[in-house]
Amino acid sequence: MKNIYKIFIALVVTSSMIISCETLKQEDLASPNALSADQADPDLLLNSVQLAYRNIQGTFGNIGSQLTRIDYMFGRNYFANYGSGTMNGIWTNFYSNTGAVGMVVNIAAIEALDKANPDKDLSFHVAAAKTMQAHVLMQIVDYIGKAPWSEANKPNEFPLPKFDEGQEIYTAALTMLNEAGALFASTSGAGSATDFFYGGDAAKWTKLVNTLKMRANLTTGNYTAVVNATGVITDTADDFQFTYGTNQLSPNTQHPDFTVDYTSSGAGIYQSNWLMKTMVPSFGDLRASTDPRRRYYFYRQNWRTPGGSSIFFDANDVIGNGPGLYLSGGPEDGETLSCTLENTPVHLQFTPDEDIWCSMDMGYWGRIHGNDAGTPPDNFTRTAVGVYPAGGKFDWREDAMTFPNTGGSASINGIYGQQVSQTGGGNGAGILPIYLASDVDFMKAEANLALSNPTAASTHLEAGMTKHIAKVMSFGALDGAADKSQAPNAAFVTAWVAAKKAEFDAAATNSAADGNGFPTAKDKWDLLGEQYFIAQYGSGTDTFNFYRRTGYPRTLSRNIDPNPGTFPRTLLFPGNEVSSNSNIQQRTDNSEKVFWDNGTVNPAN
Repeated sequence: MKNIYKIFIALVVTSSMIISCETLKQEDLASPNALSADQADPDLLLNSVQLAYRNIQGTFGNIGSQLTRIDYMFGRNYFANYGSGTMNGIWTNFYSNTGAVGMVVNIAAIEALDKANPDKDLSFHVAAAKTMQAHVLMQIVDYIGKAPWSEANKPNEFPLPKFDEGQEIYTAALTMLNEAGALFASTSGAGSATDFFYGGDAAKWTKLVNTLKMRANLTTGNYTAVVNATGVITDTADDFQFTYGTNQLSPNTQHPDFTVDYTSSGAGIYQSNWLMKTMVPSFGDLRASTDPRRRYYFYRQNWRTPGGSSIFFDANDVIGNGPGLYLSGGPEDGETLSCTLENTPVHLQFTPDEDIWCSMDMGYWGRIHGNDAGTPPDNFTRTAVGVYPAGGKFDWREDAMTFPNTGGSASINGIYGQQVSQTGGGNGAGILPIYLASDVDFMKAEANLALSNPTAASTHLEAGMTKHIAKVMSFGALDGAADKSQAPNAAFVTAWVAAKKAEFDAAATNSAADGNGFPTAKDKWDLLGEQYFIAQYGSGTDTFNFYRRTGYPRTLSRNIDPNPGTFPRTLLFPGNEVSSNSNIQQRTDNSEKVFWDNGTVNPAN
């Protein structure tokens, strides 16, 4: 019977390893299409679980970031943007029992191997797999409200599994985390050789388990438990992240954003105008309020955006008023930025969005939330992803571009010289941040503020900003060829963090809003929300929860369409499940709330 079982496991691994072509450890593994029975080991199963988990985290991060303006959202109508296909990839990576099987099937196989081989301690494998499984289950609930669990992965008994309620699944997930923690504490076996996250370090996994419990308490409003949480991720050395490689072909192991933005045909992603404006006020480094992370996040390809302004240094008195700094307004350009020829949408007039709905200053080139315009020839002028977290380039150009021309015939654009290509910078060796030490501080800041302890909230806000900035700036080393003379120094960072903390301390806990829903003065929740969202760049999964849980920050850009439809409280059920499971009826709208959602509305909806 054991031999029959092992052959079955080999078949499971063969199908599940099809997705492993993306792993940076691929060269160390056997061909996923030619696995024999003796290769059907728990390391390979855990490898597949981790890769599916990474795929799921990337998708959740994309959705959450777009909804909360960290990333640009294409499309004006929420219901149309997030249709029945939105969750299909997540569903396949988690539940699929055919083809490239999902996490649930492979985790069950690991547990079965553990039971069938009492002489081999697989406690680590089971614990790590359960940790990731529990996390995804909670995320699925957060995004669609309910999911199959009690009847999942039992095709003979339950060919059409029912959906369990969200609170029941959260309870099951917390039970899994407790089981995982106990296994990590008791394991005598070695960690998996294919642990892409922590290299087999059970102590670090235990901190993640405790952090995920803390996350569950924050989501459900148990703020006291969050404030008192111990044994969580507090040191950047314990950050939970997936690290990409630099290989371009067979397989490509680079960060997916790098592969889209660093091509021979230019950048393919639009950055969020809201995020860029929040981080970079007018005149860039001439303002002490400029976020020290912006040169690591964003890589500008031009010095001035159509319809926007920039500054330059007239080195040789071309203008005739003596060498000095000058402000230059960019002309409208219907070819590359057609909105510069259009009027500001009425609902954005006399709001902060009036300045960023189309173009940005200082050469930053992105799009506002909901913009559904076509793609013009702007691939070598739009702002690309930087060295953090995608492993791109550090933005090394000074804000006040030097214009040395003496005859007036050359243009600054012609000498800017900062276009993307297939190589350069960190060559894609970025990360997918999932849970960082800074995240824990932001979570504790929120919990303390909710418990009316602004002093403790301020302390954690300061710590979160400090840790995150240090992590981001460390990525500058990936772009070893870049001139770092424009990188912020330690004194600038210290002053910036101190100023943000002082602003938070001086702000009211709550403030009034104007007729358009923007705060008349940012309150503590606005300021915390902004800094949390900035630190979530490259991830963003949990910002969707923060947005619904708190209704902040109110400073977010409005949709370019005045009538974008209901902002999603949940997404539609996955179309691939609805079409194959007659027990599931598709929703007709996106207004149903998750069990923990109190219905707080952000005016930016």
